[in-house]
Amino acid sequence: MTEQDRATLQQLVNKVNQHEETIVQLLKIIAATNQRISNQASNIMKEEHYYLKV
Repeated sequence: MTEQDRATLQQLVNKVNQHEETIVQLLKIIAATNQRISNQASNIMKEEHYYLKV
């Protein structure tokens, strides 16, 4: 393996690591968004249930 091959391989490793970090960040954003949606839906259902009783 030449020095240029090693440098190219290291660049690819760095890019893969960056992509992995980006994917993790996006998954965290999606999870947080899903949690907010779930909480909102739960609150709406509770309000509807309350108003149906009244």
